Amino acid sequence: MASDELQAIITEFQTKVKVEETPLQLEGKYEPITSEPICQPLKTMEDVLTWKPEGDEFNVPIAELAGRAEPSEPRPRTLVCHDMMGGYVDDRFVQGVPKTDCYRYYHWQYLDMFMYFSHYFVTIPPPGWTNAAHKNGVPMLGTVITEWNDGFQRCTQAFASEASYKALADKLVAIAKYYKFDGWLINIENKILPQHMPQLVEFMRYLPSKMHEHVPGSKVIWYDSVITDGSLRWQDMLNDLNRVFFDACDGIFLNYTWNAAKLASSATAAGSRQFDVFVGVDVFGRNCFGGGGYNTNKAMSVIRQNNLSAAIFAPGWVYEKYGAKEFVTNQTKFWSLLDEFLPTHGIASLPFFTNFCQGFGEMGFRNGQAVMNKAWCNLSAQQIQPTYDNHQFDHAQSNGGQRIAHSTEDGYSGGGSLLLSGYLNAGMVQSFRVFDTNLAVSHPLLLSYSIKPSQGVDACIYLRLSNSREKILLWTAADAGKESQLPVSAYGLHESELLDPRLPQLVGITDQCRAFGPLVGRSHKAMQDAALGMDSQGTASGGWKTRHFLLPESCFSADSKVIEMGVMCFPKAADGDKISCSLRLGELKICDPSALRDQMTQVTDLECVDLSWHPPLPIFTKGDAFWSLCATLRWNYTPDTLHFDVYCQGVHRDPNQSRDIKETDTIFIGRAHAKTFRICHLLVSKVAGNQPRSLELIVQPTTAAGFAAPLASATRIKVMYS
Repeated sequence: MASDELQAIITEFQTKVKVEETPLQLEGKYEPITSEPICQPLKTMEDVLTWKPEGDEFNVPIAELAGRAEPSEPRPRTLVCHDMMGGYVDDRFVQGVPKTDCYRYYHWQYLDMFMYFSHYFVTIPPPGWTNAAHKNGVPMLGTVITEWNDGFQRCTQAFASEASYKALADKLVAIAKYYKFDGWLINIENKILPQHMPQLVEFMRYLPSKMHEHVPGSKVIWYDSVITDGSLRWQDMLNDLNRVFFDACDGIFLNYTWNAAKLASSATAAGSRQFDVFVGVDVFGRNCFGGGGYNTNKAMSVIRQNNLSAAIFAPGWVYEKYGAKEFVTNQTKFWSLLDEFLPTHGIASLPFFTNFCQGFGEMGFRNGQAVMNKAWCNLSAQQIQPTYDNHQFDHAQSNGGQRIAHSTEDGYSGGGSLLLSGYLNAGMVQSFRVFDTNLAVSHPLLLSYSIKPSQGVDACIYLRLSNSREKILLWTAADAGKESQLPVSAYGLHESELLDPRLPQLVGITDQCRAFGPLVGRSHKAMQDAALGMDSQGTASGGWKTRHFLLPESCFSADSKVIEMGVMCFPKAADGDKISCSLRLGELKICDPSALRDQMTQVTDLECVDLSWHPPLPIFTKGDAFWSLCATLRWNYTPDTLHFDVYCQGVHRDPNQSRDIKETDTIFIGRAHAKTFRICHLLVSKVAGNQPRSLELIVQPTTAAGFAAPLASATRIKVMYS
């Protein structure tokens, strides 16, 4: 918990101002004009063979792969192969872009794998995609592709000998491990010299074995292209001409021009490994069964009839064909048509944290307040997405006109919130299922949520348990006077009170439920302080209600699991007419209380590198009194992380609010989703005469469980300039 007695670690850094027109260009790490960090593919064999696992911290994701509920019996799987306008478009900007109309994906509950595809030799997934996929429990794969004459030349080099193919494979393993993704699609679309075929086959055995050794759970998938004699002949099926590759690795991605007979034959040929056959479906419909687009469900129907897995290629078609304006509507339509073929996966690991952000916003919110008044998109900011089904996602239900939608108009943290709406009569309860989960409970649970209900409406979060029909209700109100009477846990917090079901507000709601009151008094404040990383006394909430709970282990029977989470809305008045209800759900988190131990940990080894000074960009009207600073902050941090917030003291202009501020103000300047952050053209005051000036840069970590380290003692670096 936060303590006012802790002291910040401050390092001083001195620099002389030398004004340059453009920022530093170090090995292509930064975009030339804005100085923003970017990610790139490896385009040549030399790029790959000389690659080293260092110096590219911007592109190393911080999100660990979340666990997911796996079926008790094997079943067909689904992967998406993302091909968008050649790859590395807006998503190449590691810290995001100042716009909202970027392509994004948020139907993760349907997928077993996600591949980032481009036509460059070695495609390293941008970290935003890997962070978003991992938070939602989806493994991420990169792509190795060779094509045309250039591809033939690369393959001639790579498969000339055992040493050459092992050198390539070892680098691919090291690349995946460094950038924390989970495997490769191998797509050889050029002929192979017959004398090199034995080396190619051995490469396809060697690479998966090394990937499995160094990246547990990883997959290597072969694309249906080259056959046993080295010819480039797509088979559209699994047969004796390509099964040598299938036998060597974790699966095959079939070409798109198949028919039902070829799929039936493939299922027979695969035998017990039929779920490792991923049948390609080109959403652009190029010679594809059903014609792609909104007819993709026709191809999926035939694939599932043959009990095979599916590889959906380029679902960004909805964005490329119809544009950004109606993207959400078209995205919803596309995935709704596939819902019956795509089983839902629930998150099965703790900590569980979400603010429902999809990775973009018209503003940026922190603790219920707008701290950034400008449009933005950064997929690294995306959090766990609701497990909508076809009947919920943006569709009004017959049950009280129930509707669930993502909204960017207001939020507690991140870029928005989940907006629930419907109608209520007196005595009526609206239940909104938001998440399917499979969270095993073998310890106490610490839970928090932030909501903003409409007038006349109250609400609570519910948890459904696996071994009974019972729900646990996390109630919104409790008796603050009872705190001292409640048991104190080993974590210094009072346990949540089990409420009397005879209380008037619970009558008719708690059938087959147990209701617990939130933490109150000192326990509530301690949790607020831990969540905000500061003394929460008197902080503005923006109308949001935040509640914290500590449920003892005795609440859960042996082998109990939380299999569903949702919201119950009900009218405050006992009588009255039908009312329209709405509620914003801004944040939800569940963790083992032991996660609090990391809350006091601050970043270490903070340094400032790649610093340069420039004239202000033309968009600034007060440029005569300022210089523009570009610099990179780098640090170390051990616990699993949600993000890092970067603050500044010593400037007169807030870069996110377009307002003048006092030099003594501490202002938020950005959020990092890596252990590094690029400051891009921060306006700092010019030196007057020979008097040096200074500014402080501060890094505040937030753990994966959603607890922020105390800002007052956050590690900082003082930049002295003259």
